[in-house]
Amino acid sequence: MQLHKCFRRHVIDYAVAKNAAQHISSSYGKPEFKKQFNKCFYGCHSEREFQASWNDMISTFELQDHECLKKLFELQEKWCPIFTMDTFSANIKSTQRSESTNNVFRQISTRTMDLINFIHHYEKKTKEMRLAELEEDYRCKYNVHRLKVRSKILAL
Repeated sequence: MQLHKCFRRHVIDYAVAKNAAQHISSSYGKPEFKKQFNKCFYGCHSEREFQASWNDMISTFELQDHECLKKLFELQEKWCPIFTMDTFSANIKSTQRSESTNNVFRQISTRTMDLINFIHHYEKKTKEMRLAELEEDYRCKYNVHRLKVRSKILAL
Protein backbone atom coordinates (compact mmCIF):
# COMPACT_ATOMS: atom_id res chain seq x y z
CA MET A 1 0.00 0.00 0.00
CA GLN A 2 1.42 3.37 -1.06
CA LEU A 3 0.75 6.33 1.25
CA HIS A 4 0.12 9.70 -0.36
CA LYS A 5 3.28 11.84 -0.22
CA CYS A 6 1.59 14.60 1.80
CA PHE A 7 0.11 12.22 4.36
CA ARG A 8 3.35 10.30 4.72
CA ARG A 9 5.29 13.49 5.39
CA HIS A 10 2.81 14.72 7.97
CA VAL A 11 2.89 11.41 9.81
CA ILE A 12 6.67 11.56 9.91
CA ASP A 13 6.50 15.27 10.74
CA TYR A 14 4.38 14.48 13.80
CA ALA A 15 6.54 11.53 14.85
CA VAL A 16 9.76 13.57 14.66
CA ALA A 17 8.31 16.41 16.70
CA LYS A 18 6.78 14.11 19.29
CA ASN A 19 9.87 11.96 19.75
CA ALA A 20 12.54 14.65 19.61
CA ALA A 21 12.56 15.15 23.35
CA GLN A 22 12.96 11.41 23.91
CA HIS A 23 15.74 10.72 21.39
CA ILE A 24 17.82 13.83 21.99
CA SER A 25 16.82 14.54 25.57
CA SER A 26 20.27 15.67 26.69
CA SER A 27 20.19 18.54 24.20
CA TYR A 28 16.44 19.08 23.77
CA GLY A 29 16.12 20.20 27.38
CA LYS A 30 18.26 23.26 26.62
CA PRO A 31 16.08 26.19 25.51
CA GLU A 32 18.60 27.40 22.92
CA PHE A 33 18.88 23.95 21.34
CA LYS A 34 15.12 23.52 21.27
CA LYS A 35 14.75 26.93 19.62
CA GLN A 36 17.30 26.09 16.95
CA PHE A 37 15.92 22.58 16.39
CA ASN A 38 12.42 24.02 15.95
CA LYS A 39 13.79 26.59 13.50
CA CYS A 40 15.18 23.74 11.40
CA PHE A 41 11.89 21.94 11.69
CA TYR A 42 9.42 24.77 11.09
CA GLY A 43 11.20 28.04 10.45
CA CYS A 44 13.25 27.61 7.28
CA HIS A 45 12.05 29.01 3.98
CA SER A 46 14.58 27.39 1.68
CA GLU A 47 16.73 24.30 1.50
CA ARG A 48 19.81 26.49 1.81
CA GLU A 49 18.48 28.11 4.99
CA PHE A 50 17.64 24.67 6.40
CA GLN A 51 21.16 23.40 5.64
CA ALA A 52 22.77 26.44 7.27
CA SER A 53 20.52 26.23 10.35
CA TRP A 54 21.12 22.50 10.74
CA ASN A 55 24.91 22.86 10.41
CA ASP A 56 24.90 25.74 12.89
CA MET A 57 22.87 23.70 15.38
CA ILE A 58 25.15 20.67 15.05
CA SER A 59 28.34 22.70 15.49
CA THR A 60 27.03 25.00 18.24
CA PHE A 61 25.96 22.08 20.42
CA GLU A 62 28.83 19.80 19.32
CA LEU A 63 26.55 17.04 18.05
CA GLN A 64 28.60 15.87 15.05
CA ASP A 65 28.68 12.29 16.43
CA HIS A 66 25.05 12.06 17.55
CA GLU A 67 23.69 8.98 15.72
CA CYS A 68 20.02 9.91 16.03
CA LEU A 69 20.60 13.36 14.52
CA LYS A 70 22.71 11.84 11.73
CA LYS A 71 19.85 9.50 10.81
CA LEU A 72 17.34 12.32 11.09
CA PHE A 73 19.40 14.45 8.73
CA GLU A 74 19.61 11.60 6.19
CA LEU A 75 15.80 11.51 6.17
CA GLN A 76 15.36 15.27 5.93
CA GLU A 77 13.29 15.10 2.75
CA LYS A 78 10.71 12.98 4.56
CA TRP A 79 10.19 15.16 7.63
CA CYS A 80 11.30 18.71 6.90
CA PRO A 81 8.43 20.81 5.53
CA ILE A 82 10.73 22.84 3.27
CA PHE A 83 11.29 19.77 1.09
CA THR A 84 7.57 19.32 0.41
CA MET A 85 6.68 22.87 -0.57
CA ASP A 86 5.28 21.51 -3.84
CA THR A 87 2.58 19.55 -1.98
CA PHE A 88 -0.64 21.38 -1.10
CA SER A 89 -1.95 20.56 2.37
CA ALA A 90 -3.70 23.81 3.36
CA ASN A 91 -1.25 23.81 6.26
CA ILE A 92 -3.25 21.05 7.92
CA LYS A 93 -1.29 18.40 9.75
CA SER A 94 -2.57 14.85 9.99
CA THR A 95 -2.76 15.24 13.76
CA GLN A 96 -5.02 18.28 13.43
CA ARG A 97 -7.29 16.33 11.12
CA SER A 98 -7.46 13.34 13.48
CA GLU A 99 -8.05 15.57 16.53
CA SER A 100 -10.90 17.28 14.70
CA THR A 101 -12.38 13.93 13.69
CA ASN A 102 -12.08 12.60 17.23
CA ASN A 103 -13.86 15.69 18.52
CA VAL A 104 -16.75 15.12 16.12
CA PHE A 105 -17.03 11.49 17.17
CA ARG A 106 -17.05 12.49 20.84
CA GLN A 107 -19.93 14.87 20.10
CA ILE A 108 -22.09 12.26 18.39
CA SER A 109 -21.48 9.10 20.38
CA THR A 110 -21.51 7.56 23.81
CA ARG A 111 -19.78 4.45 25.12
CA THR A 112 -23.05 2.55 25.31
CA MET A 113 -24.46 3.59 21.93
CA ASP A 114 -25.32 0.77 19.57
CA LEU A 115 -24.14 0.76 15.96
CA ILE A 116 -27.47 1.78 14.42
CA ASN A 117 -27.82 4.85 16.66
CA PHE A 118 -24.20 5.75 15.99
CA ILE A 119 -24.81 5.65 12.22
CA HIS A 120 -27.92 7.85 12.58
CA HIS A 121 -25.99 10.37 14.67
CA TYR A 122 -23.08 10.24 12.23
CA GLU A 123 -25.33 10.93 9.22
CA LYS A 124 -27.04 13.79 11.05
CA LYS A 125 -23.69 15.37 12.00
CA THR A 126 -22.39 14.92 8.44
CA LYS A 127 -25.44 16.75 7.05
CA GLU A 128 -24.97 19.57 9.58
CA MET A 129 -21.30 19.97 8.69
CA ARG A 130 -21.98 19.93 4.94
CA LEU A 131 -24.76 22.50 5.32
CA ALA A 132 -22.47 24.75 7.40
CA GLU A 133 -19.79 24.47 4.71
CA LEU A 134 -22.26 25.29 1.92
CA GLU A 135 -23.55 28.30 3.87
CA GLU A 136 -20.01 29.55 4.42
CA ASP A 137 -19.18 29.08 0.73
CA TYR A 138 -22.29 31.07 -0.21
CA ARG A 139 -21.52 33.82 2.31
CA CYS A 140 -17.96 34.15 1.03
CA LYS A 141 -19.01 34.15 -2.61
CA TYR A 142 -22.02 36.48 -2.54
CA ASN A 143 -21.62 38.84 0.41
CA VAL A 144 -20.12 42.21 -0.28
CA HIS A 145 -17.02 42.64 1.81
CA ARG A 146 -16.19 46.16 2.83
CA LEU A 147 -12.76 46.88 4.11
CA LYS A 148 -12.61 49.41 6.89
CA VAL A 149 -9.50 51.45 7.39
CA ARG A 150 -9.08 53.67 10.40
CA SER A 151 -6.83 56.47 9.44
CA LYS A 152 -6.68 60.12 10.43
CA ILE A 153 -5.45 60.96 6.93
CA LEU A 154 -8.60 59.56 5.31
CA ALA A 155 -10.89 61.20 7.89
CA LEU A 156 -9.95 64.74 6.83
